[in-house]
Amino acid sequence: MRAISELEEIADQSELVAHCLRFLRRELAGYASLWHLERLLETGDPRIELPRFAARLERDAQAAVDTAYRLLAGRVGGFVTAPSSGTTRRVLARLGGAASGTDASRALTGLAGADAVGPTEVLNIVGTRDLAERLPTVVVTTPDRIVPPDVFDSLGSPLFERIPLSLFEAVVVADEVLTPAQAGARAAAMAAARPA
Repeated sequence: MRAISELEEIADQSELVAHCLRFLRRELAGYASLWHLERLLETGDPRIELPRFAARLERDAQAAVDTAYRLLAGRVGGFVTAPSSGTTRRVLARLGGAASGTDASRALTGLAGADAVGPTEVLNIVGTRDLAERLPTVVVTTPDRIVPPDVFDSLGSPLFERIPLSLFEAVVVADEVLTPAQAGARAAAMAAARPA
C-alpha cells in the first residue's frame, strides 16, 4: 500500500504519522486496513510497526494468491473479476489470465477483492454485486480487511458498494478458505474482542 510507504518516510515523527493516518482514514473511507494500522500505532513505534505492517500485508497477499490458486486451479470455463483488485490480478496471472471479450460471457467463476469484510457484508468496488449475482464468486483478501461491525458501518464512498456475504461462494483470507458465514463470524467476533 502506497500510503504506508509514504508514512514510513515520516516514521520518526509519531504525532505527524497519527495526524496523517487520521486524514487518510477520512479521505480513503473505504479501506479497512487503515483502521488496523491506526490501532497498531496507538501503542507501537511507527519506525518499527510501519515496515512490519507492510511486510505482513505482502505476506498475507501472497498467501491469499497461493490459496486462491490451489482452490481454483482445476476449474474450467475461465474467470472474470470485479474491477480494481491487485490481489485478484495476481491470482489471474497464476491461473493463466482472465476471460476477455466474448469469452468473458462464458466465464464460470468470478473473483473479487474486498476493501472491507463485516459480519454480513463485503465492501468493494461498484460492479462486485453484479458479478456475485451472475456467477459463483470467490472473494480473495487479507486479514486486515476484516473489521468489527462499528468500523464496517463507518466505511464507504460512492466508489464502493455493500454486497451480502451470502452472495459469495467462499472467502479466501490469506492461507484460509472460509465460508461466507465463517468470514462474517470472524468480523463479528472482533467486536467482542475489542477493549472497552
